[in-house]
Amino acid sequence: MSRQDPLVGALFANRYRIGDSRSGGSGESSVYDATDVRSQKRVVIRVSTAQSLIDLESGVVLVADAVELFKRQTQMLASMSHPSLASIEDWGTQEVGGTLYAFRVIEHYSGGTLREILDRARRLTPSQALAVGLDVCRALHFLHGKGWVHGDVRPANIFLGEDSRVRLAGLGLKRVVHSEKMSIERSSYAAPEIAKGQQPTEQSDVYSLALTLLEMITGRLPFVGDTAAITLAARIDKLLPVSADLGPIAAPLERAGRPDAGERFSAIDFGRSLAAIADKMPMPQPIEPLESKSFEAVMEKKTVDRTGEMMRPVVAATASEQGMVINNSDEPIYVVNPDEIKRHKRFVVIGTVVALLIAGGISYRVFVKHSHNVPTFAELNEGEARNLVVPLKWLIVVTAERSDEVPAGNVIRTEPASGASLEEGKTLTLVISQGPSLAQLPDLVGETLQEAVDALTALELVPAQKDSPSEDVAAGSVISWLVPEQPSLIPGDKVLRGTAIDVLVSTGPAPREMPSLIGLSLEQAQTVMNDLRLALVETPAAKNNAAAEGLIGAQSVVPGTQIARDSQVAYSLSLGPDLVEMPRIIGNSFATVEPRLLEAGFVVGKVTGKPNYKLRKAFVGDKAIANGDQVPRGATINLVFP
Repeated sequence: MSRQDPLVGALFANRYRIGDSRSGGSGESSVYDATDVRSQKRVVIRVSTAQSLIDLESGVVLVADAVELFKRQTQMLASMSHPSLASIEDWGTQEVGGTLYAFRVIEHYSGGTLREILDRARRLTPSQALAVGLDVCRALHFLHGKGWVHGDVRPANIFLGEDSRVRLAGLGLKRVVHSEKMSIERSSYAAPEIAKGQQPTEQSDVYSLALTLLEMITGRLPFVGDTAAITLAARIDKLLPVSADLGPIAAPLERAGRPDAGERFSAIDFGRSLAAIADKMPMPQPIEPLESKSFEAVMEKKTVDRTGEMMRPVVAATASEQGMVINNSDEPIYVVNPDEIKRHKRFVVIGTVVALLIAGGISYRVFVKHSHNVPTFAELNEGEARNLVVPLKWLIVVTAERSDEVPAGNVIRTEPASGASLEEGKTLTLVISQGPSLAQLPDLVGETLQEAVDALTALELVPAQKDSPSEDVAAGSVISWLVPEQPSLIPGDKVLRGTAIDVLVSTGPAPREMPSLIGLSLEQAQTVMNDLRLALVETPAAKNNAAAEGLIGAQSVVPGTQIARDSQVAYSLSLGPDLVEMPRIIGNSFATVEPRLLEAGFVVGKVTGKPNYKLRKAFVGDKAIANGDQVPRGATINLVFP
């Protein structure tokens, strides 16, 4: 921060001395290191101008109302406690240089923030990022369950403690920060829906976490422009560029970072997805904090004279020829009575003994460490277990494994076991349950439906039947299966028990729609039927008006009918048209014409004019016909009377 920053050096609430600024500001607030002058403890303080708390769209138009709302909501936030949330220790207002500020105080974490780790060109391994993601998912799930949306998940708001566990900070007021008021830093992690003017949701927090984890692994943040508006617009309808090179963590990141909020995980499902791949990844190394204290740094203390740090000349004593030490100082020499010297010697000896005893006691307290029995952690969750261990001064290492007996998040066992004696400063390993053991997905392809259901049920998975035709798999057998929540899974992968599995079951070949073969050559008809895997059966050729001689003139199945694959369809070739001599109808009345046409096998069509008069003309379609003409049997004859 520039030296002109009016807050640096200011004393807030007569208690917190503002120090240097640190990365983590959002455009709406600034973050500083500070010192609690009462306890000399380091803290972090987030400061906003009271004016910036005004929110016209929410009806907060006065500074006094905005400050009151700030205090009420901060008090509510401070009452919420979770191991993965940075606790709010104090809050209030302070006037500096005529400007009123609202502030919140949180604990100082020596590991710094993920933003500061990035600023030092450091990265996280995928396994370390997974561990960070799990902790933040826990915090978000807790907040979402309380009805809060964080709205500002990013590296600058994720702190790292000395125990290598992260704490989520930066939870703001329950109000929308519009995109045009966002800083580039904050907009770089905002979800696409924010660019559309929508309010942030729980899925917006999940998107921001996915971006954060991706940046922590790769060191690159996608969709960043020169302004907040450009940055937000760049991610609308864009998939998160997650490379398969990231390993198993790629799939959960891709799902959590989808542009459509409805397709993203919830916080708890994101956490479950990360937990499900944990056993496929290397054990993460602890994240090295930005600040560390070596033994030498702790022990190197300057001895200060009670009279003050004054430089004094050192006068060396010299030896006389007889071997006696002669004081060359200009100070006067006093002659002391020998009896008095003896008394002083006794006091010196006694004092020396007392000093040694005191020093020994101090040394014992400093260098001799006490031991404690490891307590029982049955039915305690990780946070409760950590709180129980703090007074015992052990180092804590957390590992995780699955358990069918111990609920997720609770302690399964400790190493050393409960009841064992453990010296202060030694390591206690807490083995935390990740929930029930995972089920290994079997290969079900080709099994019958009942066999597949039995196999999945035995693994405590939930089968759901989906039917589909198949050309190759027999009816009633499994074509394939799918885990809807993780469609990329294959046989051998593991899922949580109780996971739904869609089982695609064959209904056999799909029915075929019968085509029309009339007018086709036999070769053409065979090609069509072979493609449909239908069979042709020949019947005797016959005269047929529908097709020329040598072409297919008739078929046994009506075109458009649905028939099973491999069905047989009869056909006959045409011997040419079946012609009939037109009877004498021209010049006769309708009463004579009609019976003659019907007797010859024709159909009486449209009749125009006066039927009682003599027939003038007859037509088949547009073609005029006369008595004695050869006309196809069954043709429709249209009649024209005067």
